Amino acid sequence: MNTLFDKIWDSHVVTKVEDGPTQLYIDRLYCHEVTSPQAFAGMRERGITCFRPEKIYCMPDHNTPTHDQD
Repeated sequence: MNTLFDKIWDSHVVTKVEDGPTQLYIDRLYCHEVTSPQAFAGMRERGITCFRPEKIYCMPDHNTPTHDQD
């Protein structure tokens, strides 16, 4: 019986290389608020557009201070 991970992985396999890497189809892109702005700015400067922008999801992750919380 396959695990949930196995089922998701198997449904995204494009090509398997024996004794090598597996090429997967990535159907979503998750952005990181610290590094993604620079990446998108670099793409804009080079005139590169996003493929399937409706599949890009952003989630704030590092917005709670770890010190001076008084």
